[in-house]
Amino acid sequence: MGPALPPGDHHQGKSNRHRAGCWPTWVRSWIWTCTLTSGVLALLWLLLRSGPKPSRFAYPCQQAAFSLAAAAFGAPLVATALSLRYRLIAALRTSAGQAAAGALGVLLMIVLAIASIEPGTNVTILTPPSDHHPDIYLVNEARDIEPGRYGGVDDLITLMGENGLKWHRSTTTGPTSGPGGLIDADDVVLIKINAQWSQRGGTNTDVLRGVIRQVVEHPDSFVGEIIVADNTQTYGDLDRVENNAEDRHQSPQDVVNDFAVEEWNISAMLWDILRPSSVDEYSDGDMSDGYVVNASLDPETLFNVSYPKFQSAFGTYVSYKEGIWTPATEAYYPDKLVVINIPVFKTHRTYAITASVKNHMGVVTTSLYTESHRAVRRGGMGSVLAEVRMPDLTILDCIWILAMPGSGPPASYANANRRDQLVAGTDPVALDVWATKYIMIPQIIDNGYTYDDYHNTQDPDNPDSVFRRYLDRSMNEMLLAGIPTTNDVDVVNLHLWPGDLDRDGDVDDDDFSEVVICLTGPEGPATPECNSVDFDRDGYVDLGDVAVLQRVFTGSLP
Repeated sequence: MGPALPPGDHHQGKSNRHRAGCWPTWVRSWIWTCTLTSGVLALLWLLLRSGPKPSRFAYPCQQAAFSLAAAAFGAPLVATALSLRYRLIAALRTSAGQAAAGALGVLLMIVLAIASIEPGTNVTILTPPSDHHPDIYLVNEARDIEPGRYGGVDDLITLMGENGLKWHRSTTTGPTSGPGGLIDADDVVLIKINAQWSQRGGTNTDVLRGVIRQVVEHPDSFVGEIIVADNTQTYGDLDRVENNAEDRHQSPQDVVNDFAVEEWNISAMLWDILRPSSVDEYSDGDMSDGYVVNASLDPETLFNVSYPKFQSAFGTYVSYKEGIWTPATEAYYPDKLVVINIPVFKTHRTYAITASVKNHMGVVTTSLYTESHRAVRRGGMGSVLAEVRMPDLTILDCIWILAMPGSGPPASYANANRRDQLVAGTDPVALDVWATKYIMIPQIIDNGYTYDDYHNTQDPDNPDSVFRRYLDRSMNEMLLAGIPTTNDVDVVNLHLWPGDLDRDGDVDDDDFSEVVICLTGPEGPATPECNSVDFDRDGYVDLGDVAVLQRVFTGSLP
């Protein structure tokens, strides 16, 4: 046996042996060195990155650096305070000590207040122009798939053409074509879909097929190029197994492949591969694929706007912002790039609603320190629309929607509701607020949710709802850039698909006779085969529907 410890020293000796065994001197030195080094580096990053703008303390990287610096420097201060606690208590009893403690407390409160600032919360929202009345085109009871096409899209394009928005730009004037049309025969048509989520979470591929079919059926023979694209920020797939379609195995890539077999110039591209690569524009001599990132922060939404720039599968140089670059002339042709935005309509657990505006998260990159996703709440997608490009048309896919407050953007087959509606327009803000009020909220209520469930999140009539806050700030960015837009559902011009029941491009006696056959009056509900002539959606085919048909009656057109 070893020598006995002196009385009173037995516990102390055991404690010393325990500490020595678990925390050797070199370990303690290593921990302190790493802690202080991390704190110094975090503090330097905080100062250099934030610069003269204190509001940048709200960025995630700045908040993380602040926490690390506080923890690093807080640890030795706490240890020192514990070892000198009696001296500190005595010092705090003096006037000088109390003044120093008060000053330190005020400084700490200031730092914490700066760190908690949410940029963009004090933005003054501009009033939409009173003379802006955007057109919205609505197809109810969308017709199903036909060989190689989609009936609902055919009806939508015809409805647009009948009300002044022609799909094809052509000297040939017809139901879907005219001199002021959207798509020329040799344009590059970029179709921006949502490819991030499987099942009902992605753009309906039957709708995608219908849109492509309408593009290639140009009266002047389409010789241009079609690109189906999205940036899923590494979460998506263009060739997944579970898709949003009647045939659930039909992926976006399958649709593209079918048209490629027909020998159209068409390709699919995930911009995910470009997202970590920072590049300059073609006009700056940079021919690389990647993302162009604005050097300065947007002054209102405080993030670096970005957009893709790439060479297509057919050798075309595409800048999402500037248009088509032609090396031979060293010039951009912005009008030769046509962007069709096709989001799927869903609730969103963070931003309440994801639709026309929010779908532009698939245009920007979340890499390269752009702070993109966080900037949505500050109107960041409006900055993209204002500073980069407005889509030429948005077709909001409401064939299946997710209407569950607190859920989304993933949407399973089981959770989605079938609506069989398509909504289109050129004002994405107006489109989102109208569709939320008249499609999403009614479905949310039908799903058993109450006013309290959606009022603070999806409610388009509540300017303080999560949805309206980011939508109004997005609208503000567009208004600041001189782009007319509105969040007022009461000023839109709504065009329904009510009349051309035989789809021959006019509303005449043939269509009227189908309404007469289905007339029930107020005594009984419409039969299933007559739902398509219940134009006012009240469950009956009566004089109200006859009045709707009279308003759109054209007679037989040549």
